[in-house]
Amino acid sequence: MRFSPDGQFLGAFGFGWDSTPAIYTHDGTYSVVIKNNHYSGGSYCSVETFCPSDRTASNPASPEAYFVTQLSPSLTVEWSFRNTNTLSCTRDAQGNIKCVSNHPHGFEWCVNAPVVGKNGVVYANSEDGNLYAINQGGTLKQRIFQQLALGAAYTPASLGGDGKIYSQNSGRLFVVGN
Repeated sequence: MRFSPDGQFLGAFGFGWDSTPAIYTHDGTYSVVIKNNHYSGGSYCSVETFCPSDRTASNPASPEAYFVTQLSPSLTVEWSFRNTNTLSCTRDAQGNIKCVSNHPHGFEWCVNAPVVGKNGVVYANSEDGNLYAINQGGTLKQRIFQQLALGAAYTPASLGGDGKIYSQNSGRLFVVGN
């Protein structure tokens, strides 16, 4: 939600559920970057107006889909990136990766908060076990599979003063960058 300095309600963004923000400052203004998860299978609250009970992939008003979304200061969408990966993967002790396709609607963004580099690239962990780098405009820059899909949720991603991304997955610390 957005409020004026004197507390007047100015607007809101109807995000999915489970949102945690990051702020990207640029060009004398800012943008708000959020995970914008739209789950299926019911509601998070008991107020039908705000939490529709029919949250399924086949409901056009509330499809199951998982986005990282960037909003303007007035809370309008600047861009969205949808996770369409369907593969659940694991990495064994030798580094081999084994995957099965079992998430037809993609995976949720399971990150405590995304992190944004000074050039505007957004870094976020997904429940699919990947650390994503998303360009301004909502295009995929790169992704790297860490250790485990599922069971490694709500992990942090941080940007160090050395320019490296520090990320966790399945109880392991990953350092990404030169």
